[in-house]
Amino acid sequence: MENFDVLIIGAGPAGLTTALYASRGNLKVLILEKGAPGGKLVSQSKIENWPGDEIIDGATLALRMYKHPLKFGAKHRFCDVDFIESNSEFDHKVFCKDGKAFHGRSVVVATGMVERKPLDIKNYLNFEGKGVSYCVVCDGPFYANKPSIVIGGGNSAVEESSFLASIVSKVYVLVRDDKFIAEQMLIDDLKKNKNVEILFNARVLELQGKTELEAAIIEHNGIRKTLEIKSLFPYIGFLPATNFLQKNHKKILNKINFIEVDRYGQSKIPGIYAVGDVVSKEIRQIVTAASDGAIVGKILTNRIK
Repeated sequence: MENFDVLIIGAGPAGLTTALYASRGNLKVLILEKGAPGGKLVSQSKIENWPGDEIIDGATLALRMYKHPLKFGAKHRFCDVDFIESNSEFDHKVFCKDGKAFHGRSVVVATGMVERKPLDIKNYLNFEGKGVSYCVVCDGPFYANKPSIVIGGGNSAVEESSFLASIVSKVYVLVRDDKFIAEQMLIDDLKKNKNVEILFNARVLELQGKTELEAAIIEHNGIRKTLEIKSLFPYIGFLPATNFLQKNHKKILNKINFIEVDRYGQSKIPGIYAVGDVVSKEIRQIVTAASDGAIVGKILTNRIK
């Protein structure tokens, strides 16, 4: 079993910033990630609120963030975490679902959030990977010049709808309420696209198709209609990625499964820290995730040396 000073679960902005500060502090750091480094950054078409970059695509920023801690000696391993075992403040083991295990003097949970799925839509799960996707940047080109639906009224839904409009023939944006909750600047950009149709007070009732998505039955202002589409992208919020903590570390979670931490990022279990979107807090932005990582990275450097 490999031994490290810091085991970081998750390679989004929070986890990578933690790794940067801890590795620069001469700690032996291991980043554990089950997907592509960068977290939700990878699926964002553009970012306009990262200081120093007026506009940058998510994948580029993710790659830059990923390379930085590796330069200072941090290591990266694939791991879909099964559970954590904590014996004392400086004695923790992380077990992966493939049987691998790693020992760390401390653990930082930076797993962020996962997409909320609209499971009230009939046949929804039947079309995952067959027209239903959670990443416009990743999968939008597969449906080029074909009609699509985006569900949601927040920043992500509006921003990704604008990007999708440059790829597909038609974008139907379905918002359950009577107005957007997104920033006005993003809404204005969306409305510039002539192939975008915004439907307020609308929801998808059912998906249809033989082997691939072909149509959606929707309800708009109480009237049912069928839209011929080839893809659907739900942007309806996120849930904390904390299922792996349910076995041994449930007490660090609140009622809605976010992690409670103190001002230094430490949870109720000594030696277990949390950073980024997985933490119970009000504002979740790339810059606040990086801030969390910087704080915990410095705290660990001082406590473990």
